[in-house]
Amino acid sequence: MKDLDYYMNLPYEIIVRKLSADEGGGYFASYKDFPYIMGDGESKAEAIADVKSAFRGAVEVMLECGDTIKEPKQKTDKFFKCS
Repeated sequence: MKDLDYYMNLPYEIIVRKLSADEGGGYFASYKDFPYIMGDGESKAEAIADVKSAFRGAVEVMLECGDTIKEPKQKTDKFFKCS
């Protein structure tokens, strides 16, 4: 059975962007596959740590509820030519 550690170790893509002064400054982070899971911080590292903590909590709840948890798409270096 897939558990919390399994999902926490998958290569999910995290998107980080710098916030403008009007947005409060610092950095904002979210998961590409879970845009509703967000984090922020004064530095990129803080924003990433914050979003990972939020993700951990969300996955715990999803596992408890028996929800399906999306796994990241595997990147591949293979290219196929169609003719």
